[in-house]
Amino acid sequence: MMTGILSWWDGVELWLTGRGFVLQVIVVMPVVLALAYGLAVAVDGLLGRGITARRRLAQRFGRREEKEL
Repeated sequence: MMTGILSWWDGVELWLTGRGFVLQVIVVMPVVLALAYGLAVAVDGLLGRGITARRRLAQRFGRREEKEL
């Protein structure tokens, strides 16, 4: 199965590199933007949960929260 996927990917790479720059950008940018957006959403969620957990721990142990700017 892995050999089939790698062969397909090699074919896609060869097809894409044979195209002009504008077509390469049109094909690649939606994929890159979707991956970047997904990564940003994941990082935002993780940071949000981390900040919430830190605030809960600060309240539980009676530590003062830093003032928000």
